[in-house]
Amino acid sequence: MIHALAIALACAAFLMLAASMKRHQRDLVGRAVPEPRARLARIAGWVFIAVCWSLEAVVLGPALGTIVWIGELSMGAWLAIAFINWRSGRPTR
Repeated sequence: MIHALAIALACAAFLMLAASMKRHQRDLVGRAVPEPRARLARIAGWVFIAVCWSLEAVVLGPALGTIVWIGELSMGAWLAIAFINWRSGRPTR
């Protein structure tokens, strides 16, 4: 169960980081986001990534937790990319 939470946090982190980029704002939010909100989304994304690592480090220890965290970050990034592609309506390759 802890891994599902970590993957969800990683996906949310990457979606926040994508929402802070002008390129993805229209796909995710539907409009351009003001710079202070984009900065807040960027900070939230990095905080979510740090919380995800902290969660794994506490549960599995720092060494194994880091290894598992990298895999969960990869899965979260894949899910975020899939969601952005689905939301934008662009065909996937």
